[in-house]
Amino acid sequence: MKSSPNNLIPLFCIDVTSDKNSDRVNGSEFISRTASIETMEEYENKQERLEQTVEKSKLPIWLQILKFVCGISFLIILASTVKAGLDTALKNAPILVLVGAVCGIIWLVLHIVSKIKEKKVFTQENAEQQSEEIDEDVKSIRCELDVPSNAVDVDVLGFRYKLKKGEIQPQHIGLQTSAYINVNVKIYATSDELHIADLQNVYSFDRSEISGIRMVNKRISVPSWNKEEDPRKGIFKPYKMTVNNMGDVFFKPYYILEIYHGGKLFGLYFPCYELETFKKLTGLNPRDDSLE
Repeated sequence: MKSSPNNLIPLFCIDVTSDKNSDRVNGSEFISRTASIETMEEYENKQERLEQTVEKSKLPIWLQILKFVCGISFLIILASTVKAGLDTALKNAPILVLVGAVCGIIWLVLHIVSKIKEKKVFTQENAEQQSEEIDEDVKSIRCELDVPSNAVDVDVLGFRYKLKKGEIQPQHIGLQTSAYINVNVKIYATSDELHIADLQNVYSFDRSEISGIRMVNKRISVPSWNKEEDPRKGIFKPYKMTVNNMGDVFFKPYYILEIYHGGKLFGLYFPCYELETFKKLTGLNPRDDSLE
């Protein structure tokens, strides 16, 4: 089934049709400003140092696996015990109850040890200060890119894809549960342009080239959630999103902001819960062309 018109180029996505290892992100022709190499290197170095601190604070991988296995085993045995009743479980399967108790104790001990180690490493490595410095670098980058303070946080969709008979087919990578990712960016508008800023570039789209918003009536998922409020509550409740036990967030529909530029049709994909922001900034209403 077609997920988009023929010849549409998905913005912030990667075409792996002829090169599965490609890392070229579509949309470079819209870049209007770019942060300096020095600024980005400083930010990335601090980000890498914080990631190393976080890894250092974790238990060895074999203990993480043991903790996970013990936790799952404890919950399964506990559920079975509750269902059967403690007296019945002790009478019919005392060894199983004992194993469950031991698993629960091991999980609790490892949980406490992991928290102690995390606190110790974070204190030694000044993790809080590292995080604050990164936040300051982000502010500096936004300032360098001239992103206004009233720019809005918005999620856009990115994915790797192959073209088959003119059809865009998003591709899963490895063990990823979804082909899509929701990338948080800043969005704002001026009288002549719509601007989207990530932490390196500002992408500017001429209003005269923005032709419409296309609704795609298809259910997809993303592997993470960028907002503070639960996707099933508050302002997000009307979108009827669901979350599975892996943390994937499912929603329907999604939308494509269509942009004609240089004789080509580009599409900016975004989730249903960002529609009101795009309507407000573009003055456009979506249309349903029954693309599934």
